[in-house]
Amino acid sequence: MKKLIALCLLCPMAWAAEFEGLAPVGLDGLAVARPLAIQDALENAALFNGAQVNSLAVKKGGQWGETTQLKGTPQGDYKLLREWQSNGFLHVVLDVAPPAAPASPVASAPVETMKSTASRAAARCDGGGYRRKVLLAHFWIEHPSQTLDLDRFPEGIQVELTRQLHAGQQFLPQRSPNVGVFDLVPQVFDPLLQPERVREMARLYSVQFIVGGIVRDTSFSGERYTVAYGTDLRPGERKTVANLPILNFAQVGVKAVPAARRFDMDLFVFDGVSGALVNRHRISGKAEGEVVQDTGRALGTVGFTETDYGRLVEAKLSEATTLLSQDLNCIPFSAKITRVEKNSVYIDAGYTSNLRPGDTLQVYRISASAMPIDSASYLPSMRLGMPEEQLGTYTVNQVQPLFSMGTVKGVRVEPGDYVRFVGQERKNE
Repeated sequence: MKKLIALCLLCPMAWAAEFEGLAPVGLDGLAVARPLAIQDALENAALFNGAQVNSLAVKKGGQWGETTQLKGTPQGDYKLLREWQSNGFLHVVLDVAPPAAPASPVASAPVETMKSTASRAAARCDGGGYRRKVLLAHFWIEHPSQTLDLDRFPEGIQVELTRQLHAGQQFLPQRSPNVGVFDLVPQVFDPLLQPERVREMARLYSVQFIVGGIVRDTSFSGERYTVAYGTDLRPGERKTVANLPILNFAQVGVKAVPAARRFDMDLFVFDGVSGALVNRHRISGKAEGEVVQDTGRALGTVGFTETDYGRLVEAKLSEATTLLSQDLNCIPFSAKITRVEKNSVYIDAGYTSNLRPGDTLQVYRISASAMPIDSASYLPSMRLGMPEEQLGTYTVNQVQPLFSMGTVKGVRVEPGDYVRFVGQERKNE
């Protein structure tokens, strides 16, 4: 049972309160006890503000088990006022600000408040402003016969996504022509995911994330009719010549062309370090009007977007870029250690990734003997990732466009270890 100790000064419109929390000081010392005590104080503040605690205790034999869930009003910002130890416990007292009042369903928030909230949310998930490396693997076409007018369509998808991701300033994209992160098996709807293959490709191409996809449908539907001259026919079109001598000589007739066309694609996003599937998306749409493409205007060129179908595909790939940013925005930046020479440690990220001298990153290692963490299904394709060990702190000393040189104190690192941004501020800012 939690004990709530609150010293409150109440006034008609606002209040300020001090809340106490405690935690046992075990063998791990104050470094572990302090955040537990702070969390206990914040939970007390939440209870004071109207939160609810749902607790379930179960006894089996001589053993008790308990689960607890805290729901309700969140606490505001806090300040640590004092702490002390007594009888093996660490006590802390926090000055907790009241939670923000809920917005009226009718009134709109000021523009400044909305902007600052969005900025704070972005700041929590910007990965320190570093640009992460993304590999765009081969995009499979489920029905190649539907894409006879779409010249080099899989490569075009890679080129267009590369262009859009690079323009967003969050990622450093590259592509792997004709190399897929998974195989498309005939008569099987979902691809067989292979985490080890993901990790191997991430090592080979030196990237943090890998994106792949399957274009499910690019079929035509409906018909519209136009005047046709000569033998101008493209895939999906058919022509009937008028039964008049002069018109037959001129090869003038009526041409039936498709009136609409679909674009349906499955997008898969993988983490290169663990090999795990981060997310998958279905992206689909339908265009009406001019939907047959000239084979000389491939996706990724300006001419491709001059048709209604070209504009649809470009818009859907822009949607895919947005979804990728949302999936990866809160995953911390990481880079690989590629060389160790005495006290100099080199990583495969530099100025183009927005690294600067003085930046600090944490060093991690996946042991060669570590076993993958399996999901509840124990299927190899559904593995959750690999356990890792934190080694120390990496400090950037020199920066080149594509690599950086720095130092790691107190531990021995090896090529293949990696560094990760975990929220430290840059020393030069």
